Amino acid sequence: MSDVRDIVPARRETLVAPSLDDRVGRFTLRRLSVVQWIGVVVAPLAWTAQHVVGYGVGEARCSVGGLRWGIGYDTWQLAILAAAAVLILVSEAAAVAVFLSTRETNYGDGPPGDGRWGGAVPYTRLHFFATAAMVANILFLAAILMDGFASVFDSLCVQS
Repeated sequence: MSDVRDIVPARRETLVAPSLDDRVGRFTLRRLSVVQWIGVVVAPLAWTAQHVVGYGVGEARCSVGGLRWGIGYDTWQLAILAAAAVLILVSEAAAVAVFLSTRETNYGDGPPGDGRWGGAVPYTRLHFFATAAMVANILFLAAILMDGFASVFDSLCVQS
């Protein structure tokens, strides 16, 4: 115990921090971190790709060079919408899996002995990002649905 007291406090926590190979339910901490980033990053990327590719399809459909291609605009928009929605549902499933695995997270607000790594489950960052990702993924899904359906139901190639 005296060896731990001689170490600088900032480095003491890293000595008792959980290993990346520690298990959290069905996952190791390393795998849970990867799943957490899937839950956080995939939905915004899917929305960006859906919006940019959908805009490109609209430009190709309305351009003079694209008129002879016979692009089925509605079909493309609905296919892009479906692909983006599937990616967001995968992202939501990843966020929910991390949230459920870390639901008993100790935020260090209990008795003094339970703080930081002395608590039972010190995975607060994972739990926080999973909670934020679950909310954000629903918002991105709503944005994708509105963008995709508005593209299909609105008139295209109309001059103002």
